[in-house]
This record gives sequence, structure tokens and C-alpha cells, in this order.
Amino acid sequence: MFASRGEYERPLHEEFGFRIARRGYDRDQVDAYITRLRSGSPPADVVGFELVRRGYEQSRVDEVIAQLHREAGRGR
Repeated sequence: MFASRGEYERPLHEEFGFRIARRGYDRDQVDAYITRLRSGSPPADVVGFELVRRGYEQSRVDEVIAQLHREAGRGR
């Protein structure tokens, strides 16, 4: 569904279709989490992002992270 490891050319918000919301997840925190997840070292702790003005739309981020976790579990 998502780009393979060698194809990370576009910014994450473009690649995954993250929209900016009035209040949403902190963009830097989401980007850092997804980058770590894709590098093969998924964070062991429960994911949680601060809610900030002009952050990423929460539902789309949750959807993408769930999909990335499923793909990591299947060994892609």
C-alpha cells in the first residue's frame, strides 16, 4: 500500500495524504515516529502525540500508523 523503503522521496504529509487541521497531532512528532517505524526500529512505547494548532488530522494519522504496524508485523 505504501512506498517501499527506497522510495521515500516526498515529504510524509504528501506521501500519506495528511491534512492540516485546526487542532491536530504535532507534525514533527508524527514525522519522527513514522520515520523511526519505517527504519525497522518501531518504538516499544504506546504512541501519543501532542495536540497543537495546525497539526495533522488525527484520524488519517491513526489510520496510517495502524497500517504501517500491520505491514511491519507481516515482514513486508
